[in-house]
Amino acid sequence: MNSRWISKLWLGSVALVLMVPAIAGAQTSRLEGMSLMPDYVKDPSSTFTFPSQINSTGNYVYGELGNVLFNPNTGSPVTLDRQMGAVLGNLWDGRYGTWGIFLREETPALGQGDAFAQPNPGFLGGDPNQNTSESFDVIWGQHFGTTSVAFRLNRSFAKFEDEMPGVTTTLEFDPNTFNSENLSRNVLGFGGGVGFEMNPETNIELGVLYQTRTFEDGVTPLGARAEEDGPTTYQVAARAIWESQPNLMVVPVVKFYSFDLGNKTTTTTTSTTIDNSLKGWSAGVAGNWTLGSNDLFVLGVTFAQNKIEQNEDLFGIAGGLGTASDSLDITETITPNVFMALETNVNNWLTLRMGANKGAFSTIKAEDRSRSETQKFNQSPLV
Repeated sequence: MNSRWISKLWLGSVALVLMVPAIAGAQTSRLEGMSLMPDYVKDPSSTFTFPSQINSTGNYVYGELGNVLFNPNTGSPVTLDRQMGAVLGNLWDGRYGTWGIFLREETPALGQGDAFAQPNPGFLGGDPNQNTSESFDVIWGQHFGTTSVAFRLNRSFAKFEDEMPGVTTTLEFDPNTFNSENLSRNVLGFGGGVGFEMNPETNIELGVLYQTRTFEDGVTPLGARAEEDGPTTYQVAARAIWESQPNLMVVPVVKFYSFDLGNKTTTTTTSTTIDNSLKGWSAGVAGNWTLGSNDLFVLGVTFAQNKIEQNEDLFGIAGGLGTASDSLDITETITPNVFMALETNVNNWLTLRMGANKGAFSTIKAEDRSRSETQKFNQSPLV
């Protein structure tokens, strides 16, 4: 490599480093680097739970490089969760509101900005769906006096159809993931949010996200087909942002989510339905302290619960709990989860982020309905 190319590479690296602090606040990796859920911080990443926030984030464009993992089937490296997004509030001089568009390598978790973030704390608080076929995610918002509204539309879809003489094979899910079709569903989501000013120090934000998640794995005219038996997935959330002091912002949050993971198998002679679901809630509060000029310290607690009701061991949990039964109710209770984080600016081009969280009294209880047995663990036996 000649000296001219070395110089260009060095200058490009410096330019990238200098650019990062300006856009880091819009990246999901910012809060992940502090081990924080977006709900408790006023950050663009929380727009996907509280869409009305898009009206106050300003214009920005960001990119995420993603993560490199290895395909367990081929052993070759693959990139995951690369994405790019833009929020523009000055289109048509802002007369038609604020527009945001986000394109990702993987469909994000329910109400989150990327696939690795969790809707709820805990080992069981993640989104079981995996999909690498996101088409678009669009959010539109508008101010009306002291009230802010927004709407969201997102879509992820993959379909494979093989027509042989007399036989047609149809796959309507994402076959590129390493998961079962029931957990690699196509997604069509509708969401919305509203935010309003209670007083000069307090804002209230509400967010709702509804998704229909479907799949089909069938061969006709042989009559064998597997499909969803209940596509409904949703999340409802609310929070307040209270500036109690000039350097302190208090953020209480409540949230509920639900995944219907039921599936149905049909042949020419039989039809079998399996009911599976994952539901959870959380409630907590965090304090956001501004230290110095731009440093941020966050301290908070979250009480949460995740519950799986399964008649088929889609998650591989039965073996982890030492039972062969599929008829399990698994309840994870976190009372509470304590978290803290620090973001400090070392200088004008270097920012350090750190964070930690831990469940103070966390339990997982497994109830085997087929044998009327109960197991209880003070921490997860699955890790």
